[in-house]
Amino acid sequence: MASERQISANQRNAKKSTGPTTESGKRKSRSNAVRHRLAISAARDPILRVDVEKLAQIISSARNEPQITLFAQDVAVAQIDLLRIRNIRTSIFEAFFKSAQSAESLEQLREQLRKLDRYERRAFSRRRRALRVC
Repeated sequence: MASERQISANQRNAKKSTGPTTESGKRKSRSNAVRHRLAISAARDPILRVDVEKLAQIISSARNEPQITLFAQDVAVAQIDLLRIRNIRTSIFEAFFKSAQSAESLEQLREQLRKLDRYERRAFSRRRRALRVC
């Protein structure tokens, strides 16, 4: 059972972690998920949906399945996401090498790559999970 002191401390901490409160902060946080469009699944992105369906059809036909299965769809989405991440990583490196390579720009490069790693780990995990099913 939590004491009154602990409950009070929890309430104070909760007030600190409720997200942005100013209008500019809220606007900025809304764009976080779509900066690289990696937070949006390739299956839900209308631009990439065609690529996902083509790859899922190839995977299904390789397994002698007449129709696209959920397995093939999951593997295709994860693979397309991995390709998107690799393309973004390549463009980040190209921009870095075209710019003045200072210590500050190197730190920015590291930060950008660190953020991409999270998306890449998630895509690898989803692909591995989908492949375990077969």
